[in-house]
Amino acid sequence: MGVAGKIAGRYLFSGKSRSVISWISGISAAGMALGTAALIVILSVYNGFDRIIRENLDASSPDMVVKPVAGKTFTCDTEAFAAVAGLPGVVSADGVLEETVAARYGDRQTITRIRGLEGAWQCNVSSALASELGIRTFFSQHLALFFPSKSESFSMANPGASLETIQLRPKEIISSDESFVVVPIDKARELLHIESEVTSFEIYGDQVSVKLVRELLGPDFEVLDRYQQHPSIYKMMRYEKAAIYSILIFVVLIVAFNIFGSLSMLIIDKTDDIRTLSSMGASDALIRRTFWLEGWFVSLLGLVIGMAAGVALALIQQHTGFVKMPGNYLASAYPVVLKWTDVLLTAAGVALIGALISTISIKEIKQ
Repeated sequence: MGVAGKIAGRYLFSGKSRSVISWISGISAAGMALGTAALIVILSVYNGFDRIIRENLDASSPDMVVKPVAGKTFTCDTEAFAAVAGLPGVVSADGVLEETVAARYGDRQTITRIRGLEGAWQCNVSSALASELGIRTFFSQHLALFFPSKSESFSMANPGASLETIQLRPKEIISSDESFVVVPIDKARELLHIESEVTSFEIYGDQVSVKLVRELLGPDFEVLDRYQQHPSIYKMMRYEKAAIYSILIFVVLIVAFNIFGSLSMLIIDKTDDIRTLSSMGASDALIRRTFWLEGWFVSLLGLVIGMAAGVALALIQQHTGFVKMPGNYLASAYPVVLKWTDVLLTAAGVALIGALISTISIKEIKQ
């Protein structure tokens, strides 16, 4: 940084540490450090909650779902689907028959979704449906499912005769916020009057190539990965993180205006030095660069201290969980996941703010 950097460093670490300007510079650096540390910690906490949400979504969602481009049902008893099921990395691949049905348990009734699975052998209900209907799996009462009959015309005199009905005894409650009931696919076919077709084909195996599956099945089918199965949730999480970063970086920007004040006061205090440097042949660019570096050094000092503190706090919480969450939640302590991309993004944002404030400040220089 040459002469300008040496002079700026001399001003920053001047022996006159008790001057008002030095105190203001120290407060500015502390504010930048606090803002930087807060950015890293809060983004890391958000990453922790984001991971919990993704893990819960992944636990209830297949790695890939195949659906027809046109129509609602299709047959999966073909060579193409057999080839997909035989791909390396595929843990399981089964057809699913899904439809909206009416459900009744005791004197309660609601609308839910039936999921007929080839691998299912009993009736399982989601916790959301169990709560709505008051289902207790240790009771002997049956769950009744209804769907409009395809073979009978609707009768105003006896509407019940126009409905297909099956009754099953719930055996297990699945933790989920969605309302659904899982049954053997034969039972779903009986209720829906569908002989061999399915509404989707679910593939489990995170090492399977989506591109290869699409090539095997052709243009008549769409293959949805985990992100495409829940696009609104994943987009919302990305937008929320961007909003959090924007808000916190704006707070850092407000704090950085302290640097503007301290640098403006320093420029006024060093008017004689500016004249001396000018008379010794220093160019306007050199003088402006000197004070620009002074302001940037203050922001970088806060940045380095804040990054060290933020990373340390995030790592301690991530590995020890010393800050506990109140109440009964999935995690007992605040979840933290430190990502170095967030650290670099924070460093870039804070450094850019410091450079911007310093650029504005040196306009006060008058010779």
